[in-house]
Amino acid sequence: MRERIQQLDIEGCDGHDAIFEASYLDDIPAALTEWKASRVLLVVSTSLDTKTSVIRDLEKSLSSYQVYKKVGVGSHSPYGDIIDIARRVQDRDIQAVVSIGSGSYSDACKIAVMLSATLPSGFGEDEMEALVDQKRGLAGPDTVKAPVTKLICVPTSLSAGEWNSYASGTNATGKKQHYMHPEGAPSLILMDPTVARTTPSHLWLASGMRAVDHFVESLCRPECHEEAATHIKKGLPLLVRGLKEYHEGQEEGNEDELLKGIAESQRGSRDALIPFIKWKIPMGASHAIGHQLGSVAGVQHGVTSCILLPPTLRFTLDKTEAAQEAILQIFNEVLGCHEAEAADAVHRFVKLLGLPSRLSEVGVTQEEQLHKIAELTLTDALAHNKALPDKEGILEILNMAK
Repeated sequence: MRERIQQLDIEGCDGHDAIFEASYLDDIPAALTEWKASRVLLVVSTSLDTKTSVIRDLEKSLSSYQVYKKVGVGSHSPYGDIIDIARRVQDRDIQAVVSIGSGSYSDACKIAVMLSATLPSGFGEDEMEALVDQKRGLAGPDTVKAPVTKLICVPTSLSAGEWNSYASGTNATGKKQHYMHPEGAPSLILMDPTVARTTPSHLWLASGMRAVDHFVESLCRPECHEEAATHIKKGLPLLVRGLKEYHEGQEEGNEDELLKGIAESQRGSRDALIPFIKWKIPMGASHAIGHQLGSVAGVQHGVTSCILLPPTLRFTLDKTEAAQEAILQIFNEVLGCHEAEAADAVHRFVKLLGLPSRLSEVGVTQEEQLHKIAELTLTDALAHNKALPDKEGILEILNMAK
């Protein structure tokens, strides 16, 4: 069922809406008309542009607008792509950016519209890094200005980064840095299952595991209070069930079940971020290590969670036993299995979805790589809130994931 909501019930989100079961061909022109935005920059997935009619159809529907287009953004939002988008916004006086793609696209566009309002035209990587507190890996909120350019995000994954005011980009050294402003969320998010349907199944499911990771790590944090725990225990089963339905629909050629699974998963991916955004419950080691596994070794968003969440659960079991018992019960009930530990249940789900579950499966086998990932993790934005073990603990998790 189509539903329009305010993205989040928190300060800074007035006027930032989202539409579930949206129609991108109708809703994008309607928003541009409402905003009186005539100069538009499309930042779109290469595969959508070249292998489907999604972007061609949109360009036809925007024939009366002055439309520019950037095709392709690198994995983990490289600074080069962020700078390219921001320069186009500044040089062409773009009034609205439309991102159609995965989390790397939405993150790159979120940072670009923030920086186009913050830095002078022609800025480069040095100016970006000057905004970052290097100990925390975070720029903003004081060093970053609110965007003035409208941003529409049409996600093709479940990484759900579009729902918050933070975004991440990867600098030339391979370090993932984070940028934020309280008004840094997109102006409009369109959850269109027909667009998401074009995403290859392994990419969709991996991003869904990222959303599972959001739920699980939030529940395992000591900051997770009763209201947040209730929210998670309601939302996690719906997300896992949606991913299962999507996978089964794909395997059986059942389009209705597949689209139902997409719609349920899209709602679940938003709910998975609520504990972090609304209640400021930080993520843990799986996310922090995953940030750097992605930037150092080029491992896709979501696959990092497939590989790191089970060993992180094993490493933290003695401190998170009650939370892990709830997680175990949810997975066993939804999957109809009888695993003894949450880590085993999550690992079983990853294998059921046909996704990588070991570092060796993504070519990360060298000790030098593991040590670099561990060292960079200690300077991740999550490190300052004591959510992480020390370097030896991080290496223990990485070694369990081999």
